[in-house]
Amino acid sequence: MKKGALHREWSIWNRMLLENKDIETPLSAESDDEVFSEKSIPAQYSPYNHTKTEKKPRRSFKPYAIIILICIVGIFRILPLRSNSCTSTNNYHSNESLLRNLNIDGSTLQSNSEIHEVIEIPLSPHKDISSPVYSQQLLEHEFRLSWSKPILLNYTAPPSNISYDRIVLTLDVTVDGVQYDRLVHIYLEDVEIWRSSTIEPSGQLSHSFTQKDVTLYYDLLSKDGEMLVQLDNLVTNKLTGVFNVKISALYFKDDVKGPDRYGRTPSHPRILPLTPSKYGKADPPIVYYPDSNLSLSLPHTPYNVTNLLLLLTTSANAAEEFWYSNLLDKYRKTFEDHGRHFYGHGSCRVINVYANGVRVHSANPKPYIFTGGVAPTLWNKIVSTGAFDISPYLIDLTPILPLMWDESVNLDVEVSNCIDDNENETVKSSIGSNWITSASLALFEDDEIDYSFGQIESVSNSTSIRTFSINPPFTGFLTQIIKGSYGNVFETNVTHIYKNGSQITELSTFENHVDQTAINIISKWGDVQSVLSIPKLNTTVTILDADTLKPIKEVTKLANSLISNKLRFLPQVEGSADISFTTNLTVGLDIGAYKRDSPIFVINSKENGTADFTIAENGPNYGSAVIQHNYTLTDLRGNIYNRIALAENSTLVYDKVTETNSSSAQLRQTHVSSPSLFGLIDLEWLAPEELAEFEQLLSTDELTELINHLLDYEFS
Repeated sequence: MKKGALHREWSIWNRMLLENKDIETPLSAESDDEVFSEKSIPAQYSPYNHTKTEKKPRRSFKPYAIIILICIVGIFRILPLRSNSCTSTNNYHSNESLLRNLNIDGSTLQSNSEIHEVIEIPLSPHKDISSPVYSQQLLEHEFRLSWSKPILLNYTAPPSNISYDRIVLTLDVTVDGVQYDRLVHIYLEDVEIWRSSTIEPSGQLSHSFTQKDVTLYYDLLSKDGEMLVQLDNLVTNKLTGVFNVKISALYFKDDVKGPDRYGRTPSHPRILPLTPSKYGKADPPIVYYPDSNLSLSLPHTPYNVTNLLLLLTTSANAAEEFWYSNLLDKYRKTFEDHGRHFYGHGSCRVINVYANGVRVHSANPKPYIFTGGVAPTLWNKIVSTGAFDISPYLIDLTPILPLMWDESVNLDVEVSNCIDDNENETVKSSIGSNWITSASLALFEDDEIDYSFGQIESVSNSTSIRTFSINPPFTGFLTQIIKGSYGNVFETNVTHIYKNGSQITELSTFENHVDQTAINIISKWGDVQSVLSIPKLNTTVTILDADTLKPIKEVTKLANSLISNKLRFLPQVEGSADISFTTNLTVGLDIGAYKRDSPIFVINSKENGTADFTIAENGPNYGSAVIQHNYTLTDLRGNIYNRIALAENSTLVYDKVTETNSSSAQLRQTHVSSPSLFGLIDLEWLAPEELAEFEQLLSTDELTELINHLLDYEFS
């Protein structure tokens, strides 16, 4: 076993030490001596043998240019949190009532104390304003030896006499024994409509219930089609967990008039797949990047399309799952002689989208933490927010509509390690395997439009990559800092001519700025690992009056994330091969969308936990954890929804929901202290709040050691 990295083999909770050592070793794109076999497949690694191909060179930028405008789309509504775990009385449906709607007996979930219930705190809770007008169970299946064996089934839309305007899918999972967490994919007509992780059983019968609003895919779900459900699972004499999965659909008639609480006007786009299956209907329509490239050909776009969204679903797995803890290639093997293994390619990842070779959008990937991530004890009662809903990135391609009306457009999607985007970098590092990715296109159409035309006025891209690292010899110490900044600014105009002879001209400005700072401190020859990742996004869309050039609409989206982890290995007991460590983990996500200065919605989500965990040579593994989740949603009316939950050692201590009214909403700002730590050297490109978070992460001894090394670096 490689002892230093947070790879998937740590994600087994309560497992026995496997007799076959191959299953202990993760399959890594960087290792030549590891043998690929069914037993050595790590959880969530690609089960499909896609041939690795070289990336195609990007096409040159054409004179008329390409620009992109991101659409500020409010978070999708999903069904509410469980009311039976909340202290306040509200209008949220409980799981039990949902099960009754589906004619499923939920009594065992309530009365059988032996079932361990694992819950989530979803990113976008929403009150139901109606009951389902129709429901159906789509699947009930046991996923046992299901690696490369997805389930293909027929989907039947509701009868024509059923009127509905909102659709919700539910995912009910039961698993017993010992098993990794796995990914669940639900596809309809080659379009991925939901991706979720599963729970890990804690040596007992465990259950989770989650739900997702899929109204965005109304166009697909309103017609009969073929549905594919993928859950790649292996069962051996040691991996005993079998997933019993039930998937159901609920259809609602809300009769909502005008914008909803997030400022969105209901609309049902037409959805087209961009990564269809290449090997038949029973093969998942996904790409394993970078082993296969992500070059997407966009179809011809009708003149009545007013908005165009790229729906990009991607999540990092295998050697890339904890990319923010990866080291630069030159340091990857620095601590291997001391039993500490690290993956390479650096600790920064940015998603870039290119149209005909021109970058049109940049985004920070969300660092999803699945239920086996870092320390499984942290997530044994409350999963990390987002683990049950790996949502697509919504990338607005509306500004390139003029190009798509006249010619074909090729999109290239790239997950960059940032350092390769430095023009001074001569040796490219790329990234490891594997980013599981699917893509589709959402076309919003207006039947009253007869013809459209327009042009790209200007486009401007900027990229700044800064790196700093020191590794003094014979010290067992390493500091690594990477900061990537990406800017995309575009201007465009489009004219729509309607069938009644009227026309509308829109002048648009799109500004997309992404920053990501990753700081890694390794000390004690790898026994102490401090990781800090701070991604930020600022995107503004401005619509100008064609005559006066004055803004008539301005929407801004801000997103600040944080992942901070202090991992410390404990001394090994003499004569024992057990590996023990402690961790202190913080995961934060702040999202705000604004119309000029007025908030549309603001979300503040934070998880803070501590854990100890032991990987036992003779099994079972064991540990303890305490974690607190604090979630706040403020909507455009100033209403505040807050949920705070605490779990300790697999037990829910409390789960409280409060709702209040407020006249204003602000994106929570991190407390900023004076930037004293790195005053010794030229690191002014780090923001004060980044330095403040980093100083808070390190202990006094680590700060002293770092400053001493910086002094040596400065004056050597």
